[in-house]
Amino acid sequence: MARLVVMIEGKLSREYTLGESTSVGRNSTQDVQLLDRLCSKEHAVIAKSNGHHHIRDLGSRNGTFINGKPVTAEHRLSEGDEITIGGTTLIFRETENSPGGRLTIDNEILKSAISASLSYTGEQDFRPAHLINDPTELRRDYEKLRMAYKLQRDIALEHNLERLVDIILSSLFENLDCDRGAVLLKDPTSEKLELRAVKSRREGDSSEIRISDTVIQEVVKNRQGVVSSDLLGDARFDHAQSVILQGIRSSMSVPLVNRDRVFGVIYLDSLVTTNAFTQRDLEIVEGLANQAALAIENSVLMRQREEDIRLREKFSRLLPPQVVDEIVKSRVELAKGGISRPSTVLFSDLRGFTDMSERLAPEEIVIMLNEYFELMVEVIFEFEGTLDKYMGDGLMAVFGSPVDIGDAPYKAVAAALRMQQAVADYNVFRKADGKEPLYVGIGIDTGTVVAGYMGSSKTMNYTVIGPTVNLASRLCGKAAGGEVLISGYTYEEVKDKVETQMGEATQLKGFAEPVTPYRVTGIK
Repeated sequence: MARLVVMIEGKLSREYTLGESTSVGRNSTQDVQLLDRLCSKEHAVIAKSNGHHHIRDLGSRNGTFINGKPVTAEHRLSEGDEITIGGTTLIFRETENSPGGRLTIDNEILKSAISASLSYTGEQDFRPAHLINDPTELRRDYEKLRMAYKLQRDIALEHNLERLVDIILSSLFENLDCDRGAVLLKDPTSEKLELRAVKSRREGDSSEIRISDTVIQEVVKNRQGVVSSDLLGDARFDHAQSVILQGIRSSMSVPLVNRDRVFGVIYLDSLVTTNAFTQRDLEIVEGLANQAALAIENSVLMRQREEDIRLREKFSRLLPPQVVDEIVKSRVELAKGGISRPSTVLFSDLRGFTDMSERLAPEEIVIMLNEYFELMVEVIFEFEGTLDKYMGDGLMAVFGSPVDIGDAPYKAVAAALRMQQAVADYNVFRKADGKEPLYVGIGIDTGTVVAGYMGSSKTMNYTVIGPTVNLASRLCGKAAGGEVLISGYTYEEVKDKVETQMGEATQLKGFAEPVTPYRVTGIK
């Protein structure tokens, strides 16, 4: 039965069984309801035809993506496909070997299995054919090469992590006498092992698999596989009720290792056969695990690369390149709903723009604004500021959000002075072309803001709000052309570095008490 697995923060949240037609959206009337502000009320539909499931976007505002690519027409779904709707990831599953709480890592079970473990210690490399007289060894080496070749062929071009782990388990089930298996992978952030795939030879088997935490940690620590050959027949497991209840006769745990880094563990067991796994099996699986670990690392790197590209595209128009680099490298999370951050807010606005727009042709106004904003944003980025938004002939910038840049108040004031100089230089060319000069007023305030994603379910933008934003806006409105006005809070932060003139206390709209602005005249 095909299913849709909803993932929240990379972990299984819930599953939905797919029918002949399954609707997906934010509305409560949808078969799969996603409480995601970027998801439309009726976002997409998954329909079954000719034995296959197809997904179709219903003209949603933010689109539907399959494995990172936008859905532009009806798309046939394949096992392990990642469906992205807004900030939610859904995985399409057709097989029964998906993770779903059927595995438990037990702190007590099989602790003494380590002392019963077998680890291959023979010659690891293939010997020349003329040195091998034992046909069994020849068959073993041939089998190892056959399995390695088949697995390499299957995973060579596969970059989808979910399909990779399924391929690994399927390959092992084809060649080993195992009843159940699982793949656990390390979470890149927490380094904790998480279940990524479960497979059972018995169709429809939903029994729980219990794995010893001690054995798993030993496998990870030593980077060496462990085989337990006859658990029920070993007197040391008389008190291991979990073993008896599950009826486990043999088990194998092998680390996924590449370049001394452990990516996870493969676990296999047999409920029927004693000595189901031999030294030969362990050697083969360890070799395959090394190949699989390389493929998994490539998949993780590919996914990381795709995420880096998405992040850069998302923020490159709002943030300076060095801040984008920091966000991508340190994986800074921009919180939905907002978090409190100390920041400095800058507003700039053209003086006399309304009159100018009435005298000039619309095309000339657009060209002028584009040239003007190009100069302003270049300066803001130079001083590590974040472009928050354009507002007609004005703009808003933030220094200190979404990441700390160090000495944000001073950088904001220095940027404001440079912006005034850039406008003055621009006016030289405008006057030479017979055009009237531009004059800009700038206001700056420093304080705690609430920063994060805000907006409607149709569109969301990163911005900051709070009294600091309001005061900076009011100071901008008060500033004359060519002036930079800062608040008393900003003045206290920069008074040792810049030249200022204290203005008269004035009553600003929205503020109960008079505000004393400071006019910045230069850098000390």
